[in-house]
Amino acid sequence: MKYLVVLAALVVVAHSASFPASRFNSPRFGVPSPPPRPVPSRVAPAPVRASSNDQAANIVRDDRDISPDGSYNYAFETDNGIAVQEQGTPRDFGGNPPLVPVVAQGSFAYTAPGGEPISISYVADENGFQPQGDSIPTAPPVPAQIARALEYLARQASGGSRF
Repeated sequence: MKYLVVLAALVVVAHSASFPASRFNSPRFGVPSPPPRPVPSRVAPAPVRASSNDQAANIVRDDRDISPDGSYNYAFETDNGIAVQEQGTPRDFGGNPPLVPVVAQGSFAYTAPGGEPISISYVADENGFQPQGDSIPTAPPVPAQIARALEYLARQASGGSRF
């Protein structure tokens, strides 16, 4: 359930980040945009749950900043232990037409139903979405017999011989 809440919040924020900053908060109207605030690269561990009902969770912090150049950062926390932060900057990769995707990095943290704190940090750039965290499953090591078979097949393929 918390994963869905975090995912829904990320989608909403990502969608709102695609809109330009308020048209009245621009240098054209004499009100310059505030300089972007640095956002920590990792979210602190999830706080102790203050709300026992995920549907009744309240937002205790919500910071957002969208710059005219397309860069943004946001962070929010809820009283049930969910914390999210992300910052993104357009990166010009050139090309014709120019390719200028937003490169983002951020993190999120929450408490799993079993009470385990979950914390994931990520980078999303030209190499794709790259999450990191202790709770992300990893593949088991390749058994020795399979590794030997793969080495044998590689030698056979490079030697040009057939099976």
